[in-house]
Amino acid sequence: MRHEIRVGETVPLGGRVLGDEKRSRILFATTHGRCLAERHTWNKRVRSTIASVPFVHSLGGHELDGDPLGDSHVRYGGSGSFLVDHQGIDAFLFARSKYFDDMTARQVAIAADLVADGRSYLRVGAAGAPPTGDHPGGEVLEHSVLDAPSLTGVSYSASGYLPPGSEFSKAVPLSLPTSSDLLERRSVYSHTAFLARTDRLPEGSHLLRLEGRPDGLNALDAIKDFVSANRIDAYAIRMFIRAADAAAPPRIVGRVLRRIPHRRLRTVQEATDIASEQEFRLESGQELHCYGTYWPRRSIDWEALRGGKPYEPRGHIHMEVRGGPVGSRQHAISHLRELFVTPGTECFVLINPINDVIRIEPVVKRGDALLSKCSGRPFVEEFSSIPWSNIL
Repeated sequence: MRHEIRVGETVPLGGRVLGDEKRSRILFATTHGRCLAERHTWNKRVRSTIASVPFVHSLGGHELDGDPLGDSHVRYGGSGSFLVDHQGIDAFLFARSKYFDDMTARQVAIAADLVADGRSYLRVGAAGAPPTGDHPGGEVLEHSVLDAPSLTGVSYSASGYLPPGSEFSKAVPLSLPTSSDLLERRSVYSHTAFLARTDRLPEGSHLLRLEGRPDGLNALDAIKDFVSANRIDAYAIRMFIRAADAAAPPRIVGRVLRRIPHRRLRTVQEATDIASEQEFRLESGQELHCYGTYWPRRSIDWEALRGGKPYEPRGHIHMEVRGGPVGSRQHAISHLRELFVTPGTECFVLINPINDVIRIEPVVKRGDALLSKCSGRPFVEEFSSIPWSNIL
């Protein structure tokens, strides 16, 4: 039974809120400083017919009729869905502007007119939570069901943290009697999708089944091959894995941070040193639920650190072991790094192409430019050239 937490009404953005003519840019203030939200549009080249790739089988949606996943997941991701990318990766890289409120993502979605009256949204993805009171924080698996217009609802979000002396994470809900505000506190990043409810597998979405291999099919590579072949630029991804053969279980590689960076990371090794990356197997009777997002995020400084490699080219995905007790040598919740699917493993994947992406960046004004508070790079170079107006 998942731990439920009520999500209260989203308070509108306060103070002076500026937007351009199409609300593609929104400038506003929070308790943590000024932010700029930019709206991007993707998926203008998606194929009209499905291109197939090896070991990835397209399904019609009815295959999960009667399965709990059918109603709780398959029927979300229709027209009107959107992504909110809060802070990219620069807050992690530069160890600046590391803390923010989760409500900001919901406030911006409403201010940008992305939330439609009468709709219900499944919100899923990856985030970070700071230590608060008795709560250890950690990698967050975002999972909530929210109703328009004020995005109230129920959250099942939980975080994975490393107990002292352990290399494997434990899971804890984002609420404790001593940390009742943690549901709204986030750290470093929040990359989530708001998936609109429909009455069937949404048009344009893909329910896939991955075929395992004896040596383990690299699931993230196979999915990337599929979305690339179908020219899907931005999407939400949900993966559901069930171990069926105790003799050949799927293999998982997960990573959990030991702590948030205290200073700018200048080498890949520095990022490696503050995390525990472990391989483990999914046991019979257990399920692995994985939620994440992808869009062509750009970070010049991250790519320089990584020798030109983009940030999370296969998507930023967090995962949780469900359906049974978590073993002492399994990550309960972690950042998914690899997944190897074996024969007999049941692996369903939902891909929801999403056209609208909102990126939220903390900014400071310097002369006529808005600079990223994390990297110091120009975010908007000619502030006065934009026809701003009060929108709220």
